Amino acid sequence: MNLDLARTKSRVRLVQLLIAAENAALAPISIDKLHAFAFLADVLSPVWGLRPFEDRIGRTGRPPYYPDLQAQLDLLVGMGLVEPSELAYRIEGDGEQRIARFFASYALRIGSEYLTNIEAGLANDPQSTKEQIFLDALAEALASLPDDEIAKAASMDLVYQRSGPDTEDYVDLDRRAGPSRTAQAIASFDQAFPGTKLSPARRLYMYANYLGRRAHG
Repeated sequence: MNLDLARTKSRVRLVQLLIAAENAALAPISIDKLHAFAFLADVLSPVWGLRPFEDRIGRTGRPPYYPDLQAQLDLLVGMGLVEPSELAYRIEGDGEQRIARFFASYALRIGSEYLTNIEAGLANDPQSTKEQIFLDALAEALASLPDDEIAKAASMDLVYQRSGPDTEDYVDLDRRAGPSRTAQAIASFDQAFPGTKLSPARRLYMYANYLGRRAHG
C-alpha cells in the first residue's frame, strides 16, 4: 500500500474511533483506553463481518499500544482536529525499570473544518458507514464497564494474553490461521443461550462484560 495512503487511512480510522468514543460518552478518552479500544476493534471485527484494521499487534507487557496510532494522533492534534487534555507524566515500574510515561486524554475538536469534511466523506461511503456502526456498538459495550477498567479489560483478551506454549511478542489476527481464541469464546455464547439468535451488538456487550469480570479477577 502507498505510504501516504496508509497514513491517510490510519488518520481516518482514528477519527472514527474518536467519533465512536464521543457518541458513547467516553470522550475525552485517555491514551490507554483509546489504544485498548483500537485493539478490541481489531480483535472483534469478525463479529461484524469486518476485517481487522491491523493484522498484527505487538504485546507490550501492559495494555495494548499502537505506536503508529499514537504518531497519527499527535499529528491530528497539530492539525487542530483533536484536542488533548489532562496532560501529565507518570512514573511507572520499580528500580532500574522505572520509566516516565506521557499521559493525556483526547477528544475531537468539534467545529473543526477538517472534521466536518471527514464526517461528510465517511457518511457517503457504505464501507465506512458499516465500520462506524460497529465502532459505535463496541464503544457502547465498553462504556458499560467502569471507566478505569477499559484498558485493563483489553489486556485480559484471550488473544492478547499468552497461553500454553505461546511466547510470541505479537498477536497475529490473520484469519487464515483459523478462528482466534477470542472468536471461539464469542461463538460459545450460543451454547449459553440455545435457540436464541444473538445479535452482533449483543455479542460485543457480552464479551465486554466477560473481560470486565476477568479484570476483576
